[in-house]
Amino acid sequence: MYTNSWFFARHPVFRVEEFAAARKETKRVSQHSLLSHHIAMGRLLHVRRGLYAVVPEGFTADSYIVDPYLIAAKATDDAIIAYRSALALHGYGYSVHNSMTYLTTKRESTKFDFQGTEYIGATQPKALMKQGKESSSVDLIDRAGMEIRVTSLERTLVDCFDRLDLAGGIEEVWRSLESVTYLKLKSLLEYVSFLDNAVTSAKVGLFLDMSKERLHLSEQDINSLRDRRPKTPTYMFRSERSGKLVNDWNLIVPVNILERTWEEPF
Repeated sequence: MYTNSWFFARHPVFRVEEFAAARKETKRVSQHSLLSHHIAMGRLLHVRRGLYAVVPEGFTADSYIVDPYLIAAKATDDAIIAYRSALALHGYGYSVHNSMTYLTTKRESTKFDFQGTEYIGATQPKALMKQGKESSSVDLIDRAGMEIRVTSLERTLVDCFDRLDLAGGIEEVWRSLESVTYLKLKSLLEYVSFLDNAVTSAKVGLFLDMSKERLHLSEQDINSLRDRRPKTPTYMFRSERSGKLVNDWNLIVPVNILERTWEEPF
């Protein structure tokens, strides 16, 4: 038999439409009154419009810190944890940060803050939406008994080079990925083809080229990325008009990346 406790036990963070569907309730007033009652009783936290978190037994609403990954995963009904947040969830985050990024097709999604964490909704790449590939290379993982969606490690790598502004910048991305020792290359190359962006292809190719030994890759493995590089020399970053031309990738790359000058001296 359905009870609110049954639902709360299985949905540590939930959207109001999930609550309504479980109760088979259509009256919005009734839903709102019931949720408001549980908030007043200290059983629920109101995260943002339409989004709630359950306060477990033994905790109070004032002291309980909700898992940010669960909130990001439910921020919209199609949310997918991505970019810097996905790197960290896969275990490759280089530094600690107080923001969470998720992908969505919802235009109305905006930034919001909760318990000191900023949540950023990023629009799915247009190339993917045109092809209906928004869910390409997405993993389902269990976290606190809740199934959440996160971009695969391979997609995360490509997405981070595609949108460095959402990934913490080039140093954060590069240093995070330096601890990766294995990639599903076929999946990575397929996803690059979906994005169909020459500069992104070259950025990814440059990283893989410079990491060949650690990742056990051959020249042949990354040849298809060379075929996708820009036709003429292109700056790696639009905002940085200096660097050295790497002919293999037709990229003008800042020297600090080629020499990894951010690394600490021995």
